[in-house]
Amino acid sequence: EIQKADIIFVSVNTPTKTQGIGAGRAANIKNCELCARTIAKVAKEPKIVVEKSTVPVRTADSMRRVLAANGGSVKHQILSNPEFLAEGTGIEDLRNPSRVLIGGLQNAEGLKAIEVLA
Repeated sequence: EIQKADIIFVSVNTPTKTQGIGAGRAANIKNCELCARTIAKVAKEPKIVVEKSTVPVRTADSMRRVLAANGGSVKHQILSNPEFLAEGTGIEDLRNPSRVLIGGLQNAEGLKAIEVLA
């Protein structure tokens, strides 16, 4: 399905780290990086990859590095599109978000990807 997609949403569990720096406090972004590796392995054409999980700032940068290191000459655009969900109102917050943020590289390719997602 990755081959058929123009836009790929990465929405995965980000548990708290259990070891190493930040253990017990920081989010473990391993699942985001695993998704990036899979996309890099399978995608033969550039994709817009949208990070949707509740993750720390700069997770998109980490995913960009993984894609660049594993994707050969295919250049993907990584966007960050965080969700703002409050406890007890998650479904309503998804249906009617109070705000929508889309972040990406501020170059021609990144701005085009942002426009496509918007």
